[in-house]
This record gives sequence, structure tokens and C-alpha cells, in this order.
Amino acid sequence: MATAVSTRPHLPLGQYRRAGSYLRHRLVPGDRPAWGRVGLALGAVVVAAGSVGRFLAPRGLWLDEALSVNISKLGLWHLPSALMQDGSPPLYYVVLHYWMMAFGQGDFAVRALSGTVSLGTLPLVWLAGRRLGGPRVAGAALLLAASSPWAIYYATDTRPYSLMALEAVAWYLAAARALEQPSRGRLAALAALTAALMYTHYWDLYLVAVGGAWLLWLWAGEAWSGRTPAYAVPGAARRACWAMGAGIAAWLPWSPVFVFQVLHTGTPWSSPPGPENLLGVFSLFSGPGAWGSLLTYLLFSLVGLALFAGAGPRASAVVVELRLQPRSRLMAWLVAGTLVLAVVAGMLTGAAFDSRYIAAVFPLFVMLCALGLTSFASRRVTAGLLAVACLAGLLSAQLQSSQPRTQAVQVAEVLNLEAQPGDVVVYCPDQLGPAVSRLLRVPGVTQLTFPRMTGPQRVDWVNYLSAVQGTDVGTFAQEIFSRLNPENTLWLVWRDGYKGFGGRCGYLASWFQMLRPGGETVINANPRYYEYENLEQFRS
Repeated sequence: MATAVSTRPHLPLGQYRRAGSYLRHRLVPGDRPAWGRVGLALGAVVVAAGSVGRFLAPRGLWLDEALSVNISKLGLWHLPSALMQDGSPPLYYVVLHYWMMAFGQGDFAVRALSGTVSLGTLPLVWLAGRRLGGPRVAGAALLLAASSPWAIYYATDTRPYSLMALEAVAWYLAAARALEQPSRGRLAALAALTAALMYTHYWDLYLVAVGGAWLLWLWAGEAWSGRTPAYAVPGAARRACWAMGAGIAAWLPWSPVFVFQVLHTGTPWSSPPGPENLLGVFSLFSGPGAWGSLLTYLLFSLVGLALFAGAGPRASAVVVELRLQPRSRLMAWLVAGTLVLAVVAGMLTGAAFDSRYIAAVFPLFVMLCALGLTSFASRRVTAGLLAVACLAGLLSAQLQSSQPRTQAVQVAEVLNLEAQPGDVVVYCPDQLGPAVSRLLRVPGVTQLTFPRMTGPQRVDWVNYLSAVQGTDVGTFAQEIFSRLNPENTLWLVWRDGYKGFGGRCGYLASWFQMLRPGGETVINANPRYYEYENLEQFRS
């Protein structure tokens, strides 16, 4: 099947030493200076809009964000025991710990870490795109990353996903540089970034495994055939493998905690993935709504062009070939290999496949899309497609970011106005506790959670479903009333629908109603919120 890209000869990079000339000729469409200025201005608007969006979020931290803050504010020596219950590696929490020491624990302050890291990823994406396919790929990658709904949303989330993306693109750059010239500094950077990935999130283990397999393949090919790829110097692949091995060795002291987490925490809030999750990645990166759907189809098409589009006879045409294009093979291997490995591991172990975790491949996926965009020799075709992608991305991001994160803000406002010292607040499930308790300002209020009857600041994920199913609702309710003074009010924050709970939280509300009739619903759960809940009051 043929449709084709005749390639115009590219001007040497040395002719564009000055940034203005470089951008005018390589980043934006058209050959006339006027088109260059317009394109540069529009590109600047996209980057500016995406940058501002990375620091705008609705009020209130939801469960995962509140957990991040509550764990990170512990002393560093308490992190291992806290994370054994949480199921995460420690690097992000250490970084957030020192960030909060400098900037405080307010909603904007703790979210600004992810926003700042996400901004820092943009120049690295540009550098990686330039290395992969030259200035046009670099410019396209930069604008796609800046306007990405996924990147904008998780830049406002107090979780490690923006850091994962930064480390992934930095790792790619470090590996590429080490293959070109395996100096001690470059190999040390590769080792450090390998360790940083593994200490940030366990999904990064898949990227490290796939990237390591690529370097081992290069080393084995050189050893068996004596051939060295054009982008590497002899012996560089072997030394890069040893550098990655050093990074993996630096992670081994944490491995006993990892093994415990795998055996006892996992992802009890989710179901195992399947092969269909691989195609779902396009919609996960595209966001909600009609603009998100448009971006989904566009990203799917761009990846197809990157993988199979070759040069054709006209500037506005491409040739689609039934073979993988050499320029895209490495990115395709890193992205597809990581995702396939994650799905297979999830099917075997029950681990989740979630939109947050694909941070491990986000910048690599963006570069693959940028390669697809630049399949056309016509800069105007490239610019038109890029404009549609950026517009769809920004509008989808605005829709996604406008959804309120948690109803905990409403619940806490009522409790702060009406609760009295000596009252008891019960959270069912315990996953509702961190977000509300963070905002609660009433002294002397007892806060307890179902199923473990512990405090609400953190969630103990160890053998979680067993704990839920092993707790009798009636016994729990009677134990609560044994701790409640007759003159004090009982408050219940609850919602059914959490995995593994069935109707237990609704049953708990019924038990409370039976033990203290006359309870009333103060706040009804509103599904407009990402995290929503009911608040019931049982007066004496």
C-alpha cells in the first residue's frame, strides 16, 4: 500500500547557530520569516498555556495525594515501615519531605513539586526529540508534551508520576550519550538514573528491564558479529550494561521491602489487566470528552505513521510499508516492550494497569508521536496536524482539570462547623479518611476507620482484602458505640462501591441507625467529584 513522503534536503544544523534563526527554519512551518514568526508565537502560546495549566487544580487533596503528604512528613527513618504498608518505593517521598520543609504543606505547595518537575521535563523532551529525529521532531515533541492532557493533569497531582516521566526521558538521554562516548561521567549518570527509576515507582522496573534488554542485545550483537551500530562506539554497549547493573545493585538494599510489598500489599483496589489495556493507552494519554476522543484517534494515527510510514513522491504524501521503520524501532521497543511486560506481569500477579503508571513511557510515547508528525516533508501539513493535536490536548486538559477531586472539602467544612470535642468520626472505607482528616480542625474529636479501627491519616494496605472480609460489621459498630459517650455525636463518612467492600459500609450505616435511631444525612455523595462520599450524623 503506497502513499508517499518525498523528503526535502535538510539544511545543516551549523547554519542555524542563533536560536531565532534555528526556530524559524526548523520548528515552525513555512519558509518565509512571517510564517516563522507566527508559528513561533503560537508555539509559545501552547507552551505557556500548558505550563500555567500544570499549576491549576481544584481545592482539596484526594486520597493518594493526602497519603503522599502524610507519609512524607514522617521522619526519614520512619519511611521504610510506612511504605511497607503503602506499597511504594521511597525516592519521591524523600524529595517531597524536603520540598515541604522548604515550601510548606498547603495544597498548592505540595502539588507544585509535580508541576515544577513536569516543567523540567519539557526541555529534556526537546533534547531527546532532537537527538532522535532532528529539530522538527524536537519541536513537535516539545509542543505535544506541553499540551498533553495526561501530563497537565498529573503535574497537579501530589504523586510521583511527573517524576517518573522526567527520569524516563533523562534515562534515555543518558543511555544514548553513554553509547556515543562511554566516559565515566556519562556511565555514572546512567547508573544513577537507573537506580532513581527503580526507587521511584515499581512500574519503572519494566522500563529498566526493557532498556537493559536493548543494551544487552547490542552487546551480544557486537560480541558475536563484531558489528557496532552507527550510533555507538565499540565497547560502549558493554560498559553501558555494567553501568545499569551498578544502578540495579544500588537498589538491592530496598529489595526485601519490595518482596514484602509484592506478597502482602499489591493493588487491592484494582483488577488485573488484559491485552485490551494496550490499545487503551491512547485514550489514557488523551483525556476525556470529544476533544479527548479526537486526540485519541490522532495519536493512534501518528504512532502508525511513525512505525510504518516511509518517504513518498510528494511533500504532502507518505508511503505506508509493512515493515517497521528503522528510525522508530528503538522507541517502539521501549514503549511497547514496557507496556506488554506490565500487562503480562499484571495478569500473572494481579498488579494494576492504571493511567497513572504509564508515566514510565510518557515521554517516549510523545517522541514516537512526534516522529509520526514529521513523516510528511511538508511543514505545513506537519504544522496543521500539530495545531489540531495541541488544541485538542489543551481543551481536553481543561475539561479533565475542571472536575473536582474530592468531596472531602464539603465534609470537612460541615465537621469543622458542627462537630464538638468528644465526638467520634468513622470513615468507611478507611480510604476516605486521609483527605477529610487533613482538613479537620476540631480538637478532641476521635477518628476511626473501617475495617481496622485505626487512625485516618494513612491506609494500611497489608493483606487488605483479608482485613475487610474478616471484619464483622455488627461487631465493629458495637465497638464504636462502646467508645462513644452518650452525650456526643457520631459522624459517619461513607460510600459503597469500593472493591472488596461490597455493601459493608451501607450495612454499617444501618447498624448505626439501629443503635442510635434518628440519624440524618448531612451530605449526599455526588458522583460529579472524583472521590465522593456521604456524611451522616447520629445525635445523642
